[in-house]
Amino acid sequence: MPELMADPTQLMQLFQNLIGNAIKFRGAEAPRIHIIAVRKGSEWVFSVSDNGIGFEEGYAEKIFVIFQRVHGRKDYEGTGLVLALCKKIVERHGGRIWAESEPGRGSVFYITMPVRE
Repeated sequence: MPELMADPTQLMQLFQNLIGNAIKFRGAEAPRIHIIAVRKGSEWVFSVSDNGIGFEEGYAEKIFVIFQRVHGRKDYEGTGLVLALCKKIVERHGGRIWAESEPGRGSVFYITMPVRE
């Protein structure tokens, strides 16, 4: 993993939240989570992928809005804060976050962070 000029506590919280969501929204099989970092020009691009339940692509932006939920409260506990917090952390560090998913096939969360030499 690359070294970043960032608040270590917030980065730890960012990745804990994404990994925690991957575990929480897992499918029938054991959760598999992969984290990759690739340098692309002036930024690092991280991907956090899982084999969880996924979501419809139409929700890809809604999931980062505070208190917005894709799944009902009776199916999965939560407040809809985790991904909104992730977005806030990433943007505070000059990056972007987005997700791609397909129901039943998992999700991939992408994060960019600027390279600071």
